[in-house]
Amino acid sequence: MTRPLLLDLFCGAGGAAMGYHRAGFDVVGVDLAPQPNYPFPFIQGDAMTWPLERVDAVHASPPCQAFTTMANRSRRDLPDLLTPTLARLAAFPGPWVVENVAGASRLMPNAFRLAGGMFGLNVHRPRYFVSNCLILTPAMTAPPAGGIGVYGRAHDGRGLSKRPGGRGIANAGTIEYTGYRAAKSLDEAHIAMGMDWADWYGTKEAIPPAYTEHIGAQLLGAVG
Repeated sequence: MTRPLLLDLFCGAGGAAMGYHRAGFDVVGVDLAPQPNYPFPFIQGDAMTWPLERVDAVHASPPCQAFTTMANRSRRDLPDLLTPTLARLAAFPGPWVVENVAGASRLMPNAFRLAGGMFGLNVHRPRYFVSNCLILTPAMTAPPAGGIGVYGRAHDGRGLSKRPGGRGIANAGTIEYTGYRAAKSLDEAHIAMGMDWADWYGTKEAIPPAYTEHIGAQLLGAVG
């Protein structure tokens, strides 16, 4: 017997992929950018046109920069890849999941939200998901007190953008941000996110594997 195969589009460093793998899928990732730390078979290619045949399920995480509040004005003209991805997957016969940030949820009918506190993680990292399958979610929780922020150009938070209503304070090489302390090292970011194979950029752009492990366990039941 073989495990069902999930295609991970816009795969990045593989945070989502690891969760699906732990849930029981074999995973192949596709991304336009090289992903040397991706933990499973990887194909450098265009996720918008990559064939969907001969896979059992699909996960897609289109770039979020067009929707995130962290984006600055110079990046607001980035293309919306979420809408065509949703349209494309609507024709896929198997189970699929699409993930993005809160700012994109208006384009994701019936989306559900997952955050780190639901899984005992020390990061908040709220993300929205939509699927053609029924996915049950854990109870909503408050953000973890004293959580770790995994953002910025470096592990001490340098380059962290200021969100509306938040604060970004540089002090002695650390960033305090809406009650979160920036990760002091890559190792600390790895522990907070639950992904010890990625570099800093991959870790800060990823979703924690715990999210898709939870989703994937339910998605398995929909694989024909």
